[in-house]
Amino acid sequence: MEHRERTRARRAGPARISTKNQVTLPAAVLRKLGLGPGDQIDITEEGGDIVIRRHRSRFTGVVGTVPGFAEAVDVEASRESWD
Repeated sequence: MEHRERTRARRAGPARISTKNQVTLPAAVLRKLGLGPGDQIDITEEGGDIVIRRHRSRFTGVVGTVPGFAEAVDVEASRESWD
């Protein structure tokens, strides 16, 4: 168990930007936030800092509030019925 704690402590330090401008986020942080492969995030600059936030669609709060738009529609699945 000590080895696992030392590994986590070592990974908690600074990250590096790869030659492809990629950064690896700590798995423990992603698990805590419920984020995983394929999830979208927003990356912004605020006061000289890089800020990473979970992506929230502008339309998430609108679904169900506009008459005729009671739920999200899977366009790809509906496409078959258009013929």
